[in-house]
Amino acid sequence: MPDGLQGRTVLIARDSGRASGLLLKLDYLGAHVLVSPITATEPGDEAGLDAAISAVAGFDWVVVTSANAVKAFRAAADRASVRLADFKIRWAVVGKTTAFFLAALGGEGAPRVPLVPEEHTATGLVAAITAAAAPGARILLPQGNLAAPTLADGLQAAGFDVTTVTAYRTVPAAIDPEIAQAWASGTIDAAVVAAPSAARQIASQLGTQAPVVIVAIGNSTAAAARECGFQRVVVAQDSTDEALTETVLKALPDNLKP
Repeated sequence: MPDGLQGRTVLIARDSGRASGLLLKLDYLGAHVLVSPITATEPGDEAGLDAAISAVAGFDWVVVTSANAVKAFRAAADRASVRLADFKIRWAVVGKTTAFFLAALGGEGAPRVPLVPEEHTATGLVAAITAAAAPGARILLPQGNLAAPTLADGLQAAGFDVTTVTAYRTVPAAIDPEIAQAWASGTIDAAVVAAPSAARQIASQLGTQAPVVIVAIGNSTAAAARECGFQRVVVAQDSTDEALTETVLKALPDNLKP
């Protein structure tokens, strides 16, 4: 592993609460770290979520693919005065970070350990559920308004009865003008981007002309970044702070320091 990130500037394009662990790791390695959300989360179809909670006994699985979906689902459970662990169903998540949020937000009432696919993608999740679920199982899929249809379509194609509900909405958030100036001046070396919507907002608000390395969480985020016109895109193998730190280090080797 390369020896540090001295002289490098890294943008973490997410809110400070979600960025704190990665910020500490990058800062320890000598990087100058900037943090700014590029999108914001708003409530989704709360009535639809509440209806899903009231009918949850009719589902076999709940599938969540983001921390925001977990938060929205937990909020709906709280409104109904039930615990996540009270749902006698199986859970599946797209990756370790979402599994962590599910356990953390569930508290003492957290559900059982969820199914986590080896390949942390929609395709991997479909394959894992297909191997574990009974044919024709009823699946509840709370997701964001910008979610790609890949997961829902894949589950339906596999023969499952899928109900989707918009758990939250992703909307643009204006980036800090100082960060925009740093981007335009070429000061920023890498940007950690967590979702396709964030990649598109960076391209929209900051442009793609700067020689920034986009460190994408997941293949779908990387694909969105490339579609927007970013030329230097690398994919983190996992969404953990450790994996992201390793990816940033490999993307910014010592011999390319200014």
